[in-house]
Amino acid sequence: MENVVELKNVTKEFKGFSVNNIDLQVKQGFVTGFIGANGSGKSTTIKMIMNLLKPDAGEVKLFGLDYREHEKEIKGRIGFVYDGNVFFEGMNLKDIKRIVAPAYKNWDDTLFYRYMEQFELPLNKAMKTFSKGMQMKASLAIALSHHAELIIMDEPTAGLDPIFEESCWIFYRN
Repeated sequence: MENVVELKNVTKEFKGFSVNNIDLQVKQGFVTGFIGANGSGKSTTIKMIMNLLKPDAGEVKLFGLDYREHEKEIKGRIGFVYDGNVFFEGMNLKDIKRIVAPAYKNWDDTLFYRYMEQFELPLNKAMKTFSKGMQMKASLAIALSHHAELIIMDEPTAGLDPIFEESCWIFYRN
């Protein structure tokens, strides 16, 4: 079975903090979570997996590919949900979809609108009017609307109401 995520001896150093010699393999079809104290390097590792931070040493591959040569292809196959709102607060979901959709060759409008309805998200309200939980639902809907092969989530249930959070865990288990 193919590794969708592979880190070999990955190190990232900051002043006063580092992650050292991380080895990680995530096989296709598996759910993997990072559990650890605040400040233990979970988000730093995710940022290196997403190529938002460059490791000081080691190798990061996704789908067997290196970001240096295949960044666009890799990112087109990933759905990413960050722990906060990453969209311009003055925009609404219709406008965000119009900007984001062309970046993904497998974008599915029908699926996007199904998630908008399922998550009870308004298409025409500015993101700044959304609660933290609604922002997380919007990010999740966008991450899932292009048939991503790998979903990466940083603090995926932050701000979600308990009922929706439970339905997310049921979704992940299926």
